[in-house]
Amino acid sequence: MKSIIHLGLLPLLLSVAQVSGQTPPGRYVPIIVASAYEMEQPDDPGCALFKDGYGLILNEEWANARKKFAELLGKYPKSTCVDDAAYWSAYALMHIDRKKAADAYRTFLHTYKASRYYDDAVADLTMLDPMGIATAPRAIPVPRVHDNGRAVTATIAPQMKKLERVLLRESRLYSRLGLASTFTPFPMHVSEELNKETVLKMEALYALGETREDEKSFTTLKDVALNRAQPEPVREAAMEALSHFTKHDVMPVFVEIARHDTSLLLGSYAIDYIGELGTDKNETVVILIDLFNGTQPGRSDQRETIFYTIADIGNEKAVEFLRNVALTSDEYDLRRDAVFYLGSIGGEKAREALYEILQAK
Repeated sequence: MKSIIHLGLLPLLLSVAQVSGQTPPGRYVPIIVASAYEMEQPDDPGCALFKDGYGLILNEEWANARKKFAELLGKYPKSTCVDDAAYWSAYALMHIDRKKAADAYRTFLHTYKASRYYDDAVADLTMLDPMGIATAPRAIPVPRVHDNGRAVTATIAPQMKKLERVLLRESRLYSRLGLASTFTPFPMHVSEELNKETVLKMEALYALGETREDEKSFTTLKDVALNRAQPEPVREAAMEALSHFTKHDVMPVFVEIARHDTSLLLGSYAIDYIGELGTDKNETVVILIDLFNGTQPGRSDQRETIFYTIADIGNEKAVEFLRNVALTSDEYDLRRDAVFYLGSIGGEKAREALYEILQAK
């Protein structure tokens, strides 16, 4: 795996990651990144070409940039900068031919699954072709390693995590409507073979969530959602139905599942619902922080889900939480993620936290 020089917090203070509107996610990469490659690999002629191509990107000379990246890929296929050139070549093509750019991004995602630009490419492809994400491979988690003393990490923005959760939820809806064979953004998780009786129960639970909200329907759905003896898909259907209730307090149900349930999948869904359904965001962040601090050992994925859900809310309490993690956590990778998310949130409080982190010893 190639080694990328870590420039500390400077890029975050120069740029705030925004994934919105028509602005391609790649645009927030600070100019300093280009010179970092040359500094890190002075004897790699491919990286020198990448720097030249990246300069053309900044000048919006899309065709010339693609020529420079093509030269790199042709002459130096073993350069440490090949995946960088492939990503920025697709990015440049997005400004020339959007259809061809979508194909270029798909090729990139199949070829460079461990690239630090993987999530940016997914975001760009989603913007170009919302259906295209269905044919893109799922990202392979890149382990954090150390090469010559330098940390190599892959941090995923909260916006991308939220996109995944939304698509997973849409997958359940498509499956319920019988459309999974024609379009499923991500493969549905099915823990067991669904027989007709199980499907019938799920449909009954969905229907309860769409009829009159009364005490009996609430109690029934709650009991099913919390009953670990029930099949996982049935409990998931009960949770989905409960998420539409407004007259009853459904939050304790999801908190109970997130805190104590043995199913990691249902725990993840519960955290998702907590983040979305809480009307008082300050109270929601307090609940999530409590869950984060009380997460059982061995549940790192669930802890990560809570972490980025807090970041996704992004209010002052979330900023304070991320600040504390960045300043006091014993886990270096967690501190880096906190800094990244502070940069993603932006705003005066987040900037103050970043300056405080810069000044800390």
